[in-house]
Amino acid sequence: MIKITVTGIRNLHKALEVEGDRQKKALQTAIKVEGYRLLRQFREEIKKGVPGGHPYAHELSVIARRTQRGLPKKNQIPLYRLARLLRYNVAFVDGDMQLSFGFVSNRKNKMSGSWKALLIKHQEGVSTLYQGSRTELGRRFARIGGKLKKKDDPDAKYFFLRRTTGRNIKLPERPMTEPFWLSNQVEARNNITRNFKRKMKGKRI
Repeated sequence: MIKITVTGIRNLHKALEVEGDRQKKALQTAIKVEGYRLLRQFREEIKKGVPGGHPYAHELSVIARRTQRGLPKKNQIPLYRLARLLRYNVAFVDGDMQLSFGFVSNRKNKMSGSWKALLIKHQEGVSTLYQGSRTELGRRFARIGGKLKKKDDPDAKYFFLRRTTGRNIKLPERPMTEPFWLSNQVEARNNITRNFKRKMKGKRI
């Protein structure tokens, strides 16, 4: 799941007795304010590798923690760069106002099919075929390993792949959007209600 769409806001319309244009506009503003708050929080948690307050079950491999030259990466948090792809959107769908956030396409930012496929792979996990040292990637790893070996780097051994190494590599499952929403859905709905009431009283939110 690469995005969350908050449904049931139609029921919130009824509970808050939203009928006039002023009330609808106030509710829309309340939802946008909460959507932006969620977005900022989600970005920070992705950068730290703890979506929903829970770290990923799988850490980066030794090779993944090194750059192409075999040097340690400055940021070793899995998938931290994906934070820049996060968006939120508020729209009317079949008469119901909906909030969508996560890896969302909107008018200003369209997400390509290749990005969607990559995100799904990382969140759901996937097995992939790899031919080990017989590939150009395997040979490049060997060159890096050779340089590390000369420096007596203990990680050098991980860069020398056998021909059968990784014939079926498992990309670990690292869910992001769903655990974040499970941890924040109650607070989000409460904040929307509170923001709406404050807006109707003429207060800033």
